[in-house]
Amino acid sequence: MDVEPILARLQAAGYRDTAPRRAVVESIARRGSAFTVQEVVEELSRRGIGRATVFRTVNTLEELGYVSRLHVGEECDRYALCDGSHHHHLVCTGCGDVYPLAECGIEEAAAAAASRVGFQVEGHHVDVYGRCATCSEVAG
Repeated sequence: MDVEPILARLQAAGYRDTAPRRAVVESIARRGSAFTVQEVVEELSRRGIGRATVFRTVNTLEELGYVSRLHVGEECDRYALCDGSHHHHLVCTGCGDVYPLAECGIEEAAAAAASRVGFQVEGHHVDVYGRCATCSEVAG
């Protein structure tokens, strides 16, 4: 994924384009699958980029919709880089691969349920967990 739109959005939100912040975004963008913050910390610590910078940047990216937090099994949270648009994920519990799921039919169902109880929906987050084709073959 191209990091420039992400960095431009960070700047538009009031964050400076610093070398450490850019390094975190570039590290995340290079990853082909879900990652832990610790993996990014370990990679960037060799360049003198601290743990707090990585965590703050990942949290900011999550707030802006460029990173989604995924709960995979009992291990620590994993994250997936996103394009900032509304979507959900298919998450493989075997290998940890993440597939974006652009289709979203939850709005109508949530609105109907909310209407019945006088609830105001402000948003939603859905991840679907299972096994990808490769992991299903191995387990089967």
